[in-house]
Amino acid sequence: MSEIGRPRSQAAHDAVLKAALRLVTKRGFRSVSVNEIAAEAGVGKMTLYRHWPNKAALVMDALLVLIGSETDFPEAGSAIESLRQQLDLQAAFFRSSRGNLIRSLVAEAQSDPELAIAFRERWVNPRREGVHQIMRAAVAEGSLRSDIDIDTAIDLLYGSLYYRLLLGAGALDERFVDTIYDQFLEGHGASAQALDKVRARR
Repeated sequence: MSEIGRPRSQAAHDAVLKAALRLVTKRGFRSVSVNEIAAEAGVGKMTLYRHWPNKAALVMDALLVLIGSETDFPEAGSAIESLRQQLDLQAAFFRSSRGNLIRSLVAEAQSDPELAIAFRERWVNPRREGVHQIMRAAVAEGSLRSDIDIDTAIDLLYGSLYYRLLLGAGALDERFVDTIYDQFLEGHGASAQALDKVRARR
């Protein structure tokens, strides 16, 4: 049996993450136990607890490591264009089976404090900081207004995606992304000229 921290530690670590994501995607967070994840990965239960405080932290690390990069900010000619492209990636991510997993985890987090903390600390906060950085870069390049309230702007822009994901209030299609992005720029773009320049590159 491979153990994390021994010669085959990385392989065992990867096996644990893959087992956790596979089981939770298939059966849901609540119905999967730490014992089952350990057995699926071929390690002992105490091995998991030496590296993760609970099942929630393990599952969120699996989500972040194995599929979180699918919505990383892409290289682009400008920060504002990278933001635009990442919105497309985020919407596509939510439309896929990954979106179903995120939806189920958010639902479970309402009654599971450990999962709520892990989801916020391991998934939401790092990704929110990434948006902070790209928006600050967009301000510096002159694409966004210098007086923008970035936290509120993030809620307006990304909150609409989560709203449709969680409540099924409408389609998460390209038309919707185009609309929220255009309205975001109308309110937060540095100037009409800057807005026209950005649109001309699309």
